[in-house]
Amino acid sequence: MVEKKASIITILVKKYNLKRHIEYKADRVVLYNAFSTINNSIFAIIKLIIGVVFLSLWFLIFGGYYLALLAVRIYFLRCYMQVRTSDLDLNQRQKVETHYLYEGGLLFSGLGVILISLSGYMYFYGHNQHYNKVVVLLIALIGFTKIISSIIGWFKAHRFRSPIILFLKAVSIADGLVAIVITQYALLSYQHASSATSSTGLFGIGIGFVLVIIGILITIRSRHII
Repeated sequence: MVEKKASIITILVKKYNLKRHIEYKADRVVLYNAFSTINNSIFAIIKLIIGVVFLSLWFLIFGGYYLALLAVRIYFLRCYMQVRTSDLDLNQRQKVETHYLYEGGLLFSGLGVILISLSGYMYFYGHNQHYNKVVVLLIALIGFTKIISSIIGWFKAHRFRSPIILFLKAVSIADGLVAIVITQYALLSYQHASSATSSTGLFGIGIGFVLVIIGILITIRSRHII
């Protein structure tokens, strides 16, 4: 069984030429982001399931929002792969990546606006719900895992000047910030806090504005790179 697994890994390494990519630090950062999408997709599905089971609009919102972040991450990982495997010279590659960075900045601000809108709706029209200890511990574990993963992703990417890697770093930051919001909501709900929904709504609005600002800064940065 062990030999079979080893042979499968060897086939995958040869098929996708992973050995060559592992030799480059920038590619290792992108591979880390690629592998983290698996965990992120599982976490998003778990939140959606909890939202459906408990009829919780908060978990449905954040489960869907995580799927949106996941889709953005996958799209830019695909962009990086296309650029990385192309025959473009360094200057051409920089221009293409900078264009993607500009798109990413606009998209990032859009995600911030969506978060502000959803959090604002929950602030005015949401209602408090209570969850059992198992659900709260599960959400807290997922939240802390995503926060730690985001910090690791940021530190892995902060030395590289690739525009696409810069955007992936921003996505990691957004991932961690949104995780803090939903973790706060789960903990406050477990404590039967009367302000769980309103506090989380305000916090989500604040995080949304942070994402909008980060998106604007990314867009400005992309213009300066050009």
